[in-house]
Amino acid sequence: MSAALPPFMRARKALVRLALARLALALLALALLALALLALAPLAASQPAPADTPAPLVAVVSQKAAQLSLVDIDAREVRAVIGLAAVPAGLAASPDGARVYVTHPDLSRVSRIDLASRTVTATFKVGLEPFGIAVSADGRDLLVSDWSANALIRLDAATGAETGRVAVGHAPAGLVVDEKAGLAYVADRESDQVSVVRLADMDRIATVPVGRAPFALALSPGGDRLYVANVQSGDLSVIATDAAPREIARPKVGLMPYGVAVTPDGRTVLVSNQQSGKLALVDAETLTLAPAQPRLGTFPEGITVVSPSRAAAVDWAEDEVVVIDIEARAILGRITVGNSPRNLVALPMGGH
Repeated sequence: MSAALPPFMRARKALVRLALARLALALLALALLALALLALAPLAASQPAPADTPAPLVAVVSQKAAQLSLVDIDAREVRAVIGLAAVPAGLAASPDGARVYVTHPDLSRVSRIDLASRTVTATFKVGLEPFGIAVSADGRDLLVSDWSANALIRLDAATGAETGRVAVGHAPAGLVVDEKAGLAYVADRESDQVSVVRLADMDRIATVPVGRAPFALALSPGGDRLYVANVQSGDLSVIATDAAPREIARPKVGLMPYGVAVTPDGRTVLVSNQQSGKLALVDAETLTLAPAQPRLGTFPEGITVVSPSRAAAVDWAEDEVVVIDIEARAILGRITVGNSPRNLVALPMGGH
């Protein structure tokens, strides 16, 4: 008959058994977890990856090709091409990105393009020579500069019916709308001035003398400054847009500035110089030019800011959209589009 274990030995043996039991339970739990993960792996693999943020799109009008191209500047590719009536010139996008409106000066016409169906859904007879165009923030109104009639015309965006008109200077070209202030600014190219129009009653309330042959306009994000590209004098008029609008500076920017845009933070003004083919980047606070002036191409025209870090310009002669890294002040790539691209606009997200 075996001797009984001492009490302390029996206690130690019990502790060992308890530890072994706990270890066995832990190993069992780990095994079950591993089996569960193996079972879930095929299901997880079958789930689609989260969608990336859509790449910025720009709409580009090509005059000789008579087409609108939708261009993905990140992928460096043309997503769609839509045929247009002859000689398109200006364009603007609706606030929801669902439609683009294009002017045809030679045809006295404005086209409306639906981006979902990629088709022209309406054409409106407008004045004599419609050129610049903008869309109101609610998408209900179009504002069109009439180059030959020396007028700013307001249209119903749904029907194309004229709802207002005001005389401005000679050969009105680019225009921009400040919705918060209820004003439109029009570049009167042959009058060397900017007309200020109150939209509530379509009344011209002021004119501001600028450089020679003003063509393109851009408003600062806060609306306190208006930048005007003066083609023949090679400078940029800076206008204070308070109760008494006036030019406060006119720095030189290059040879034949044809396009102008402002970054979302308002710190940098981008100017496309047609004759030199270069991009000028202007510090909005000091109004000095950055030393680096990347070459856009042979004959650049319109320019737009697509995102805080990206801009795009068109080169009429090379049939290209030029992608710009704003911070690096460098050209990232070039995308071929239709013959003679004239202008472009960044599309809101609905345009995807």
